Amino acid sequence: MILAEAFMRDPVSEWIFPDEEHRAKSHPAFFGEFVNLVLEAGEIYLAGEGAGVTLWLPVDGSDEPDEGQELLQTLEAAVGAEATKRFAVLDGLMAANHPSEPHWYLPFIAVHPDQHSKGVGSALLRHKLTQLDEAGSAAYLEASSPRNATLYERHGFGFGPSILDLPDGPSLYPMWRNPARPVRG
Repeated sequence: MILAEAFMRDPVSEWIFPDEEHRAKSHPAFFGEFVNLVLEAGEIYLAGEGAGVTLWLPVDGSDEPDEGQELLQTLEAAVGAEATKRFAVLDGLMAANHPSEPHWYLPFIAVHPDQHSKGVGSALLRHKLTQLDEAGSAAYLEASSPRNATLYERHGFGFGPSILDLPDGPSLYPMWRNPARPVRG
């Protein structure tokens, strides 16, 4: 699974799963739950033959009930109580800071480690962002490293008003992108 391999060295994933062996064993089930969620409610885009993937979810700005508790129970059965507790901290922090305006949310973009620095991530972003620009829709994500944030900045994302700091862990960088407006002559 692309997500499982791509996030093995991600600082947030390392925080959720501090033990590398547990991380390697748990990642397929962990990311599988998010793939299932996005298959039901969002869009998934693949690049090449397993080169990369993006998961997108529409956020309409309503106060619909969150499916978070059900997800946490499923995750606990799949990855264990400690990792689920850490994920719950992360999820709570992200939820408390998530914009309420309608937008498309990018919870995950992953590029297979063998495909880094080949333009796969940019191509995946451009594909969906072009659609969002045409529809007049905004996009939101949390970058898990300054390096990743640089990629998103190149695609028109700007930093949010605050940085999200995990307890004794890494920071996440909320980023927002308004739709690009075509230049009219």
